Amino acid sequence: MSDCAPTRLGGTIQAMSRMPRLVGAIALAAVALPLPAGALGAGLGDDDDVRVVGSCSRSSEATMRLRADDGEIRVELRIDTGRARATWQVVLLHERRIDYRGSLRTSSSSRALRLRRTVADWFGTDTIVARATGPRGETCRASATI
Repeated sequence: MSDCAPTRLGGTIQAMSRMPRLVGAIALAAVALPLPAGALGAGLGDDDDVRVVGSCSRSSEATMRLRADDGEIRVELRIDTGRARATWQVVLLHERRIDYRGSLRTSSSSRALRLRRTVADWFGTDTIVARATGPRGETCRASATI
């Protein structure tokens, strides 16, 4: 029996095998057309911004913001500790390599510590991980990919 044999519905087997591809292409076009042009490239421009909420072992709250701009990634780590003049050991990793290691101290007024750094924006996706250890063994960790 040849591929072009007629069927009971009037079409050929060869024409019917193309039907799922045609239906899939039409469905894809119907979904993509209503989107505004900016939505298709969202997150792919030079001005990416990623915000994550980290996890802490006690009552502190950690947030990290990454912003890619002109071949650099601006990293802002903020830890709300609730304790004045507390010293924290902070390590910032960029693709599993130490980019910053140091001590930060909360001020008496804000009771939060903030680390702002700029790291190189490497080819492809970049993963930034921040780990901090505070008084009484409290730890915080935040990780984001941009």
